[in-house]
Amino acid sequence: MKQINYHKIFLPAGILLLMLIGLSCTEIVDIELNSADVRLVVDGSITTDSPTQIVKLTTTSDYFQNQPPPVVSGALVKILDEDVEIIMVETPSGSGIYKNQNDFYGVEDKTYRLEITLKEPVGGKIDYEAVTKMPVTRASIDSIVLEYQQLMKFWAVNLYANDPLTTDFYKIDAMRNGVMITDTATRSSITDDLFFNGNNTNGLSVMFLYNDEVNPGDTLTFILSSIPKDYYDFFRELQLESGASNPLFGGPPANISTNIQPEGLGFFTAQNRKRYTVIVKDE
Repeated sequence: MKQINYHKIFLPAGILLLMLIGLSCTEIVDIELNSADVRLVVDGSITTDSPTQIVKLTTTSDYFQNQPPPVVSGALVKILDEDVEIIMVETPSGSGIYKNQNDFYGVEDKTYRLEITLKEPVGGKIDYEAVTKMPVTRASIDSIVLEYQQLMKFWAVNLYANDPLTTDFYKIDAMRNGVMITDTATRSSITDDLFFNGNNTNGLSVMFLYNDEVNPGDTLTFILSSIPKDYYDFFRELQLESGASNPLFGGPPANISTNIQPEGLGFFTAQNRKRYTVIVKDE
């Protein structure tokens, strides 16, 4: 006959208590979060290379609201300099996107003021404004070379450009067959000229393109924009906040700078642009 040995197991009282708690029923608690104050968000720019200038108006929304931000429709939007006043028309109606109706190009060294009068108050305010100045630059693009990185499976975009002796700040964007590739803050590149001031950039890698974004026959257009220092600071902060962060060791989110007054968010800027086009060959 098989003998069965019984062993007594003694558990400390603290462990028994924890086991009993773990076996007890759990209750789902819904925590109601307070909504933040609604604020106007402006995304606007005036450029030297396009006849159409664009200002987008939205409002902030709750952090966990998984929907596009509400648009601000029916506003009176104007861009002014010392010579002209441009009335921006919402196009299409109800979109919150405002454009000039007649061709208008930004001019070097001119100061531009954005004036917004809302149909209904946002954050208790109706009137907003911002001021920016078009940078003066003598930067020029010599060439752009695409270099395939076999190990990482992407294309490096290497810039050869002449930078003037002045202190300059740049934003680099890319289009593929007329469609913007760098359509988010994390895809665009920004840089100052600290390491190449007054010299050629000598093949500086300014961005990368995914393998499926470069195909034989594609027309790639690269845009080198000279931007104001305050917009450079804003965009750098935006990229830092948009990127991945460590919630355990990272600090609390900082307020991103803005030039939208009073108490708006976003930015109205001027961009002095140079373009360079590359047609991808079948190699």
